Amino acid sequence: MLHAHFEPTEGDEVKAALLAWFCDELQDWTHEQVVWAIRAWNRENPRRRPTPGDLVAMLMRARGEKVAREMAALPKPEPVRELPSLERRAEMLAEAQRLIGGIGK
Repeated sequence: MLHAHFEPTEGDEVKAALLAWFCDELQDWTHEQVVWAIRAWNRENPRRRPTPGDLVAMLMRARGEKVAREMAALPKPEPVRELPSLERRAEMLAEAQRLIGGIGK
């Protein structure tokens, strides 16, 4: 697929060097991902040849957007509530006992 990005006048050595550069930079991505990036690049930049860095940036941005969507879809955790201190709990208990003790009098 990358051969479409080479000029017909470029020599075989130049083409081989460019292919090696692309392969080195894109080796961590699947064939399908690279094809997607090349097609997306061509739609957005029809008159410019991409560099491997352009394609990697596009792939990383797409991956980040996908992860962000997945994270946004996760249920939100319940907020962590801190318990009152032991002293405050003792005060609350004493207040509740005072109020309950006053009922019925």
